[in-house]
Amino acid sequence: MLYSRKLFVSLLVFFMLGGAVHAFINPNFTPVDMVRQSELVLLLDFKSVDKDGKAVAGITKVLKGKTEEKELTLDLMAGALPEDGKDFINRIKEGQREAVVFIGTFKVENVGVEGSGDQTTGFLHYGNQYSPWRWVNFMKGKNNIWDMVKVENYLLGTWSGSTEMLIRAVNYIQSDQDATVPINVGVEWNDKLKVGLIKNKINSILPVDVMENGRADLFLASKNGDLLYRNTGKTFTDVTAKLGLSSASTAYAWGDYNGDGRLDLASWNGKEINIFYQKKDGNFEKKNCAVGAALKDGCVALTCLDFGEKGRAVLLASTGSSPVFLIPQPDGSLKAEALVEGEFPGRNFGGGGQCLTADFDGDGVIDILQVFSENSLFYKGKAAGVFASPVAVNIEAGKGRFSACSGDFDADGLPDVFIASEDKCRIWQNLGSAKFSELIKLSGEISYMWRPGGTAVSIGDINNDGRQDVLISYATMTTQIFFNRGFRSFGHARELNIDQALPESNDGQQVSCLLDYNGDGALDMALVLNNGEFWLFPRKAEEGALAVNAVLSLTGLYSGPLTFTAWKDKRCLGCWTIKSGEAGALVGMPEAGPVTLRWQTPDGKQQEKEVVVKSGIVRVILNKIK
Repeated sequence: MLYSRKLFVSLLVFFMLGGAVHAFINPNFTPVDMVRQSELVLLLDFKSVDKDGKAVAGITKVLKGKTEEKELTLDLMAGALPEDGKDFINRIKEGQREAVVFIGTFKVENVGVEGSGDQTTGFLHYGNQYSPWRWVNFMKGKNNIWDMVKVENYLLGTWSGSTEMLIRAVNYIQSDQDATVPINVGVEWNDKLKVGLIKNKINSILPVDVMENGRADLFLASKNGDLLYRNTGKTFTDVTAKLGLSSASTAYAWGDYNGDGRLDLASWNGKEINIFYQKKDGNFEKKNCAVGAALKDGCVALTCLDFGEKGRAVLLASTGSSPVFLIPQPDGSLKAEALVEGEFPGRNFGGGGQCLTADFDGDGVIDILQVFSENSLFYKGKAAGVFASPVAVNIEAGKGRFSACSGDFDADGLPDVFIASEDKCRIWQNLGSAKFSELIKLSGEISYMWRPGGTAVSIGDINNDGRQDVLISYATMTTQIFFNRGFRSFGHARELNIDQALPESNDGQQVSCLLDYNGDGALDMALVLNNGEFWLFPRKAEEGALAVNAVLSLTGLYSGPLTFTAWKDKRCLGCWTIKSGEAGALVGMPEAGPVTLRWQTPDGKQQEKEVVVKSGIVRVILNKIK
């Protein structure tokens, strides 16, 4: 449902009068409208600014139109508010040089503002996460000088994000006549389903394909006793006791640890590791695994990792200090090996130590990112199971308990990192070469709508438009879902608010996740409230959604993690990281047609598969493709 124009105009007037730095998405003037209505779109590089505020900007690239000019001169002190001009001057002097300007006669429906009408106007975007403004209105004056009129915060409703992402959006719009920058999420929930009431305090929830039948069960981890809910296709039913699963996990990892093609559970209960091996009849058999002194300081998290040999999955234990490989042995024990040799360099990085596994540097090999409250460590993957000595990276998780996961929010093929913690939410943009920058302030409506106290984060394409969205659950308020407009600019998915459908959600959730539980190609939401109620919110998809479900089989050539990219013609839709035994990745598609998946096998071979989606969902097993 679109925002009403009357409501938008009222909010717009409020924001303009109040000088606020936030704005609701403008349904009448998106970046597509701005580009289409522009005669020129120019990429600028500020070269100098004099004492009178005359700035010279070189034209480094013409993104749309034609011009013989090589530079523009802008009078930054010509505006109504001198303090804005002075701030502009200071930012240039401090080294902020890149900007993009849209020049044309713009018409914004139902909104009478300067720059909409018959006069040629320049809308200049000059993004900076520490500045109270990003958009400026210029009019061409005497002697070919562009005069600054005023800051135009209402244009944040057109684009709220960084300048480099706006440039990428312009290139996308120019290259695709059907380009879209969504104004709302465009989907809604079906009737909610109550799954049950859970007495144990839940610390994690994971969709896991225990039977490897393409239907995700739900595993709920608790130090007081884990729960496994079997997917019936209509709802979930508790089969924990029936299957003999007696684990109690503060850390866990699902994987095939004995190479029999069945999914097992490795569980750390705070004192020891047990592996619950799945037998032929689907029941689980417990095996206590001695690890010596390897986990004497505890275990923060467990991850199943490919060790480079078919059928050989090992455990990666995050210890809060140096990570440790735990390698299953024929007698059922676990042999501990250090991930890398040498002194641990992260002793002063604070709490945490959870390891994220993905191809963070884009070379086709899985890397490890160990996240702490005050800094992080990057272990570059050299080959399957082989990692370089760690280097410090500036990713901070924040105070207290945190939930961290990877997702490609700007669709450049490199995993970014989203963290929700007790103090705030953070988006760590992957700049390549193990460099990250915290840019949530330049990421749309999420920049001012997130709240502290996050308990879980889940990444997925909630509306099947090929962009990765974010679900956040909170300890003391209802869930939030933010849909990706493209290139790391998020809008709040208000249509998916559950505070009225489930008022109890306002008191907080223990955990939440996204999954396609009924195989219709649309992601649904599962959550456990603070009061223990277990709920499922199916997404409406009457005609079936379009998607590719990419998975790794337990009997495939390798077990993962595996990072792959998806492409629509020459446009990268992003990257996803998958593991065997888990529900895989859902690559949404707004319309039927082909999509190309690309990945690298552990032996270094490049793989590519074109998948044609005609209707519904197409399941692709990547590790069975030679």
